[in-house]
Amino acid sequence: MAQKILQIEASKMANILSRSVQNGMLEKFTIKATNNSDKIQKVALLGAFFDTMDYNASRTSAPINQSSTKELKDNGFSIAAIAFDGSTEVEPGVTIDFASGNPAATIQAFKRYIATNPRQLKSLLITTNNQDAFEASIELTKASPLGHGKMVNIDINQFFSPDQYQPDRVIIDFSDYPLEICDDLVMAVNIPAGATMNFNFRF
Repeated sequence: MAQKILQIEASKMANILSRSVQNGMLEKFTIKATNNSDKIQKVALLGAFFDTMDYNASRTSAPINQSSTKELKDNGFSIAAIAFDGSTEVEPGVTIDFASGNPAATIQAFKRYIATNPRQLKSLLITTNNQDAFEASIELTKASPLGHGKMVNIDINQFFSPDQYQPDRVIIDFSDYPLEICDDLVMAVNIPAGATMNFNFRF
C-alpha cells in the first residue's frame, strides 16, 4: 500500500512538473565556469551517460564528488574537467570552478533531470569577461557504447558582431533547428586562461 501511495505521489509530481515546464516556469538553466589556470582548458558542460563519480583510489568509500573525467577520456574525449557543483583541480593548486546560476537548482539536478526528460534547446546565451572566449567552438557529440557520432562544431564567433550593443555576450539560436539536450550528448568548449563563461540554456 505504501509503495502504491508513493507511486501516485510521484505521478502527481511528474504532472505538476510537466505543467510547470509547459507554462514556462522552467525555461532556463545556467552553468558558470571559471578557468583559474594560465592556459586554455577544455571543459565538458554535458558528459552524456559517462560515469563521473570520483572515488578514492581503493574505491572503498562513497564517491567524493561527480568530477571524474576518466571514463570520458577513456572514450576519446580530451577534456580537463566536467561541469559539476564545485571545483576541479587541473594542476597542483589550480582549479576550474563550476556553479549553477540558480542556488536552488544544482548542476547535478539539471543533469539528472535531462537524463529522463530530454529537452529541445531553443537558444544558448553565452556571457564572458574575456572576448577571446568567442574564438572557441562548441563541440557536440552524440555518444554511444556502440560508437560515437561525428563531432559537430559550432563556431561561437559567427554569432558575434563587433558592433553589437553588449560585447560581452552571444546568443546561439537553435529555434529553427532545436538541439536535443539529453543523456547521450557530450557538449564541450574551450575556456581561455583566467576567463569566466556563463552558459544559459534556454528551452
